[in-house]
Amino acid sequence: MRWLTFDFDGTLADWPFRRLMRPHMEALLAEPTIRQALRREYLRRLAQGDPTKVYDWGDIHRAVREQLGLPPVFPNIAQVLAEAKLPPGLLYPDVPAGLAALRAQGYRIAVATNGLARYQQVLVDRLNITYDRLLAPDISQALKPDPAFWNPLRRESVEKIVHVGDLLSQDIWGANAAGLGAVWIWRTMPQDWRETPVLERTQRPDLASVIAARVESELEEHGLVVPVRPPTPPQPDHIVADLEELQIVLNSASTTPSPSQLCSG
Repeated sequence: MRWLTFDFDGTLADWPFRRLMRPHMEALLAEPTIRQALRREYLRRLAQGDPTKVYDWGDIHRAVREQLGLPPVFPNIAQVLAEAKLPPGLLYPDVPAGLAALRAQGYRIAVATNGLARYQQVLVDRLNITYDRLLAPDISQALKPDPAFWNPLRRESVEKIVHVGDLLSQDIWGANAAGLGAVWIWRTMPQDWRETPVLERTQRPDLASVIAARVESELEEHGLVVPVRPPTPPQPDHIVADLEELQIVLNSASTTPSPSQLCSG
């Protein structure tokens, strides 16, 4: 059995949780006291390391409301996600055909998100994404890049697992640590990179500097999701701009997995 695990936000869809919640949060985030309290509570949970609480935004809202003595000003997240109109372009246009083609090639598909399943599953289903398994912190009891995040699959007898994601600091570091194939999907890839043949991108002399800058930017935005920063930079096996290019690397002879990329039960 061959598995492809896909990050959700920034990989399959254009950050749907963030985009659907934004109209309901803009006025609140415009208040510095509330905005700072939300960030502080998120970082506190990140430092504590409980994977089921870091991205539990409903509980974060509850905690901040109690800390600041606010009335019930925060939106009902479950209701917003279930009822909000989906804006055009939320699902990246290459995803439906790309996933269908990969499934036709014999791959099983898992959506692998650091958002809680109770928030993300409704979005995955509303976007009509075809998948076989959902991996999330409240399922795996771990956050990417912790290798334990993939344990529900790694416990099974599988031939190969390749993880595809847009965040080097979570997806690629995590895949490296778990011994999985690691594909960095860079949807905002500059034109000169797009012109580099897909199988040659990891050989570019500027790759190390690009990775270093991206990792620092991601850590500034999302924080360090593991207690200790990994000692080496994340190393993608391939770099693609979309799922069409992903099919190229999966079909190439260079994707033959090394022993470290074989995960048996």
